[in-house]
Amino acid sequence: MREWRPSRWARLFGAADGWALRVDGPYVEIDRGAEAQRHHAFVVRDRSTDKRLFWYAVVLPIVSGPIRLNGLSGPARRSLEQGLQASLDEYDRLKGIVERFNASSALISAWWTRVQADRLEMAERWLPREVLRGWQQDRPDPDPSFLDVYRETHLAEFLRQQPQEVHAALLAWQHEDLEASTARRNQAFLAAERNRLAEFFDTIEKSPLTEEQIESVICFDNRVRVIASAGSGKTSTMVARAAYTLRRELAPPGGILMLAFNKKAAEELAERLVGRLGGQGEGVSSHTFHSFGMRVIGEATGRKPSVADDITKDSGLKRVERIVDELREHNGGFRRDWDLFRLVFGRDLPELGADEIPEDWDHEAKRSGFRTLNGEVVRSQEERMIADWLFYHGVAYQYERPYAYDTADAQHGQYRPDFYYPDIDAYHEHWAIGSDGRPPASFRGYAEGMAWKRQIHRGRGTTLLETTSAGVRDGSAFEELAHGLSTRGIVLDENPYRKSVGEEPMEDRDLINLVRTFMVHAKSNRLESSVLDARARTTSGLPLRARLFLRIHGRIAQQWQDGLQREGLIDFEDMLNQASDLIEAGRWQSPFEVVMVDEMQDSSSARARLVQALVSRPHTYLYAVGDDWQSVNRFAGADLSVITGFDQWFGEGPTVWLRRTFRSPQSICDVASSFVSKNPDQIAKTVVSDRPEEPPTLRAVAVEAKSGYGPLVHSYLDELDRSQAQRGQGGATVLILGRYRKTLEDFEAEKAHGWEHLEIELSTVHSAKGKEADYVVIADLNKGGFPSTIQDDPLLELAMPRGEDYPSAEERRLFYVALTRARRAVLMLTVARRESPFLLELIDRKQVSLENVRGEIDNPVMCPTCGVNRMLVRKGPKGDFYGCSAFPGCRGTKSLSKK
Repeated sequence: MREWRPSRWARLFGAADGWALRVDGPYVEIDRGAEAQRHHAFVVRDRSTDKRLFWYAVVLPIVSGPIRLNGLSGPARRSLEQGLQASLDEYDRLKGIVERFNASSALISAWWTRVQADRLEMAERWLPREVLRGWQQDRPDPDPSFLDVYRETHLAEFLRQQPQEVHAALLAWQHEDLEASTARRNQAFLAAERNRLAEFFDTIEKSPLTEEQIESVICFDNRVRVIASAGSGKTSTMVARAAYTLRRELAPPGGILMLAFNKKAAEELAERLVGRLGGQGEGVSSHTFHSFGMRVIGEATGRKPSVADDITKDSGLKRVERIVDELREHNGGFRRDWDLFRLVFGRDLPELGADEIPEDWDHEAKRSGFRTLNGEVVRSQEERMIADWLFYHGVAYQYERPYAYDTADAQHGQYRPDFYYPDIDAYHEHWAIGSDGRPPASFRGYAEGMAWKRQIHRGRGTTLLETTSAGVRDGSAFEELAHGLSTRGIVLDENPYRKSVGEEPMEDRDLINLVRTFMVHAKSNRLESSVLDARARTTSGLPLRARLFLRIHGRIAQQWQDGLQREGLIDFEDMLNQASDLIEAGRWQSPFEVVMVDEMQDSSSARARLVQALVSRPHTYLYAVGDDWQSVNRFAGADLSVITGFDQWFGEGPTVWLRRTFRSPQSICDVASSFVSKNPDQIAKTVVSDRPEEPPTLRAVAVEAKSGYGPLVHSYLDELDRSQAQRGQGGATVLILGRYRKTLEDFEAEKAHGWEHLEIELSTVHSAKGKEADYVVIADLNKGGFPSTIQDDPLLELAMPRGEDYPSAEERRLFYVALTRARRAVLMLTVARRESPFLLELIDRKQVSLENVRGEIDNPVMCPTCGVNRMLVRKGPKGDFYGCSAFPGCRGTKSLSKK
């Protein structure tokens, strides 16, 4: 604090009284002998100065009357002026802080009042993410300098005068973690609600809901993903969720929509709702995606669409077959493309330089590789493609026939060109080089070998045709080969009906299935031909194959659309997309506040977009139940990312887990879970069983031939039938599963046998989803059958989001589905020495033992090299030994003494 007084001489001569002026920050204090006056510094803003005789006077315009301070010397007057200005500047600075504080605290107080009001309004319900995000988005973000008020000692009194509500708002604004406090508040609500509605949760379904089910019902957030383990009671959970919605008046019956993957599931939901809720349940809408899409289009346009009957019966495969037959008959270009793809380009190629696992063995030539349509085994997949092209065009050739002249020397053996054409006495070398003219870096000495071979032909004057890997992949190799052969007199005779003596070509039905699956994905993802063409140009593997396939698909797709338009019909993909468009355009106003989706893991992109459109409005609630471990409908357009990437599709929200299963015993759960979760892309979870163990729960039996399946299963069923009679507990159900429908033909007699205590059902594994039985028989667990060797074609990736890197990912999930249909036990059937890699994996992990038909344990010896195939006893020049059953793809061996 600084102080000024009149000069001593001014007081002696009576020119000034004994005043004193003190400056304290933004305050000015004037003391004239009586009571001191303290003023804000703004009173000195309009001060004035004059001079009388030898001294200066400062006049301050106080409201109560001006105050004149006489008797200042020149230096004192200048010092006082500086002090008063500094005080005024400090006052203005603090005034600015106060103004910023008042403005900011008003915004913060208003925001905090809204937060508290929302919390009060939702005291009796779950606080959804939408409200939390609203708070966070509206949270004021003022200039942080307004908080300087707390550091100013001269503003302490100002702060003490602020209402308590302001301080509380500022404290919350600064320190409260709304995310964490909302989570704590919701957990407290969950506990309280569970107690308040205990009777409701105990009686809404036949059995009381589990703690996990109750949590998923009460968790009424805007987006809720429920990961429901197999047999965890997801239908009960969905029914309870709808009932809770009505009980708490969170939406009226007409505001609830339940969507199911198929008609049977939708009908079951509707029946359960009516059974539990009576009239209120009738007001809840339960649809398949397809029936709901038709409803939307009909109500929005006044014209309900019709789906072609053949599409509903077999997904449109017969329609595609008819289109293919018509195009083959009337369009020569299409017929050539179709046959060329099926016979020559049915398989994709690995990237240039990648390791190729041989598929066959030529015993005479002692050569592993790949068998052609003509029957020989060639060394690479590119060579097989060339050989099959030659076979399709009727070109006579010999593979690796010794060169006509002796070339053996100290550095080289006898030269064997890749192909020889006897009709024109010409040789053909296929070079493994890219578009840059270079071989892969790992092919040491390859370039030198090329130069040596070319020199041999130049020196001997023999004809050499050449193709390259780059040419095979972009298609130019086949054009150049056709030209080289034709100009030398060979007539190319395209004949798709030429009898193959080697590897069987791709079947028409397999290509029809591939085209239809591709069409479903392309339409579901709304990919125009230009987009598909662009993707094909950048695809790895074989761009030529992709272009050829897209030509085939394009012609079929055009005929498909033209046919539907002529008939006034629609397919499922267009219907779902049109329904989404109508909702997004506002032409159909959704009455639904709560949308519940069953089997979310089976949703296609088109289904997901329809759900997106339904829940895009504020104050809508999505409850999606599914299990990524049971996603097995990729062939029908299912996009696994809809459930694994739930937040990216629909927005953030909690995930609730239904880990407790009422179906399979723990031993089956453990084996199935560990098997499917080897794929790191699957959502990790633990499954806990309520079922008692009735060992043995898992058995695997090997017969010597498929003809042994029938007698073995008959014996197994006879034993079960007698066991059920002894139990005196009524009948038991048995579900016999096959990877393919044809597998089930071997068991028709057992189904028709008329067992006294058994009910037998035959089903493919795909059709068994949602089913369960006391006992499950999984038939034909053989190599090449389960997992299916008809893998998802890489071409499908052109019409889909990113595929899966883990080998046989969907087949592993399908095996999980098969195992988890059982309430008591699973019997797995295989043929000895042809066991499925899946079964061998379980055996190798000691989760099951392999029995022979006599009940003796006969576990196979696993290959130490590949780790996934069994070893077989083979004969060699030094005696018997173990060799990998995957030979020649795997050349693992083992001594018989090391079993």
